[in-house]
Amino acid sequence: MIVPDGRTDYEKLRELLGNPEETHLDLKASVDLGVLEDRLKIVKDIVTMSNRPPGGYILIGVDDAGVPCTPIGTIKDRRAFDGAKLGDLVRKYIEGEIHLRVQIHDHGSDEIVMVFVPHHRDGLPVPFSKDGEFMDPDGKVVTVFRPGEIWVREGAQNVRLRHAHWPDVLSEYTARIRKEAGDLAQQVIREFIASQANSAGTRRDIPLSTNMDYPTFAEAAATLLEVDNDVRLRQFLRSLTQSMAAGMSVEDFEKALNLWVIFCAQALYFERGDLVTEAIERLGDQYVKLGVGSDATRKRLSTVIRLYVIGSLAVRLEAWETVSSLALRPVPSESYGADYTYSSWIRHAQVDASRADLTSGRNGFIISAARELIVDHSAMRPDLDNIEFPSDTEITAHDVLLNSLCQFDLAYCFIVYTRGTGHGKAYPSSAAFNEDRATPVAQRIVSDADIRHRLIPGATDAEIAHAMREVYRVAMTQSLSEGGRWWGPPPTVDEFIGKNDPGPAAQG
Repeated sequence: MIVPDGRTDYEKLRELLGNPEETHLDLKASVDLGVLEDRLKIVKDIVTMSNRPPGGYILIGVDDAGVPCTPIGTIKDRRAFDGAKLGDLVRKYIEGEIHLRVQIHDHGSDEIVMVFVPHHRDGLPVPFSKDGEFMDPDGKVVTVFRPGEIWVREGAQNVRLRHAHWPDVLSEYTARIRKEAGDLAQQVIREFIASQANSAGTRRDIPLSTNMDYPTFAEAAATLLEVDNDVRLRQFLRSLTQSMAAGMSVEDFEKALNLWVIFCAQALYFERGDLVTEAIERLGDQYVKLGVGSDATRKRLSTVIRLYVIGSLAVRLEAWETVSSLALRPVPSESYGADYTYSSWIRHAQVDASRADLTSGRNGFIISAARELIVDHSAMRPDLDNIEFPSDTEITAHDVLLNSLCQFDLAYCFIVYTRGTGHGKAYPSSAAFNEDRATPVAQRIVSDADIRHRLIPGATDAEIAHAMREVYRVAMTQSLSEGGRWWGPPPTVDEFIGKNDPGPAAQG
């Protein structure tokens, strides 16, 4: 499983490399746009990928094992792979529009063309409008596609559309129709909330409902937080988490999780850490009851992605107690029970998802999935709700969402390595990204004793320093194995480690 979030930056490429082909990832060892056969086949690959929401990636210059195989200089004219030119090539064979995002990256001694193919904006699949034919060396006409055919991705293959594909192929279209149908009702609810909020005597009676859309729910929660209506807030929280029983479908579970995230985000923004702690505890109670099976594993993965969403907000708002509460929550293994307890539910979910091949063992998946969720739902980032985060632009070194996610990840590892009492410890997903994204939280921890106390109460500087040494060692090793490079802790952190935990230098 990959996150088709539209990014085409180098860190995203590193995240994708090593993954096998799947529904949203197509790997091509080579494509020669000067050859008709190759042009027709890449057109088919692009249209096929675009017909499966939300789209996906095509990596040119990568073999079926996910290993780069095209030495730098192989592509004689990189301009031929310009997104607009590729789009023009595709549009000759379809009746519709397609907007490709293309970046060519140098990776070590190889070059890779990274193409993101978005799903069609109207949500409908696109058939071919004319024949795609070429002549083989024996003079035989080979047909790649015909007019009227609709092709979709199915795992690692391109297949003709079948009846079984329709629900997924039309999922974005039907979601938009449902949203448009519900917009009027949600507008009425928002107007009611606004009228109540302007009335001092009635604003305490604003309801919270799972039937609200996310912006409306956020507005209602914020109004109740403003007037300290803890009774209604806690009643809803209790009802929401109790509804997240093991028998709930994955889709409904994720919707409930999203409301949980928005509840926590709004409470955190209003400095109600007590409500956030209660929400985390209630979700934790349901988490350990999820049981076993593929649905339970998907629910656990969905849960940890959303823990990162709240964790990143807690970092941005300096709510260090919340970071600690999210990180240090031990859970027993499904296989061994209390005989094998994970120090953190985050690591437990990571291991479970990796064993089920939901993340292909790639570290960056959870962070990328969390960022995509935050981008899609402004109600989950009340501190940044007026900022747009377009998915069609390259992520910079200053991306506040990705950076705060990486910083939460590193802080969580420090906490578990310092205070974790079970097995499994913690694994730094941030090692899949540039170390500069995570570094600031380490620098803040070593420079501020109050942050250390709030983040890891009762821990000595020696314990924290030793944990930092171990986490950096794991992160440096993991980053190197994935083609990246964490050089080690920055000078102030290295100095703190050397002073409080004398031993081999942590520097790489």
